[in-house]
Amino acid sequence: MVFDPTVKTREIVMRCPRAGTLLKRYKIDYCCSGSRPIGEALQERNLNPTQILHELNTLYVKNFEEQRQMTKWERQKFKVLIQYIIDAHHSYLYMALPNLQTIITKIYNKYGKSHPELSNIHYLFSILKIELEQHIIMEEELIFPKIISYEKHPTLNTLIDITEFVEDLEREHQHISQILKDLRDITNDYHAPEDVCATYRLAYVKLDELESDLFQHLHLENNILFPRLMKEMEKMR
Repeated sequence: MVFDPTVKTREIVMRCPRAGTLLKRYKIDYCCSGSRPIGEALQERNLNPTQILHELNTLYVKNFEEQRQMTKWERQKFKVLIQYIIDAHHSYLYMALPNLQTIITKIYNKYGKSHPELSNIHYLFSILKIELEQHIIMEEELIFPKIISYEKHPTLNTLIDITEFVEDLEREHQHISQILKDLRDITNDYHAPEDVCATYRLAYVKLDELESDLFQHLHLENNILFPRLMKEMEKMR
């Protein structure tokens, strides 16, 4: 058995990236609560550990060759990892957030009275959009350049400066994760009501896609980028 109840959820996704989709299906947070053992997370949700660990281990074996050939981000230079985060995830957010805002506003105006849950969805998404846009701008304009500069010319002062920002980013990630959980609860796991149009259903599909992308995005930062910076701090001291 590759994965047992003691392995941390973040380690599962680091060793088997496809496991992220499976954990998401069972509502197991591997990005902002990645330090928890999988057994503890399953117990909290009253899930069958034997069944789900079997699914995870089967998935690992089935995709072993693919995983072996995948990029090991924990071994890449900071600059390479950061550029991937920007290209794969920040670029997605720049496109997806305005589009989703348009769709959600449209269905809120049309169905707000008959589906009062849309008021909360509209409100939560508006907060999420603002926080994410501010978050990625701060990363791209301030924090990521500092990390790349540190990689070229490592100094303790630069690293201390970076790690202070990291604590703020982790708190923001935690709040983003909570908004995603609230949205999933309000939308009944993104199951659209029966009496709605295709645009309403599209909004739920796109919110679900946004959640999946953010889980992968936050995983790369919380479980790979930030811990590597903290290890650098230990070396420098």
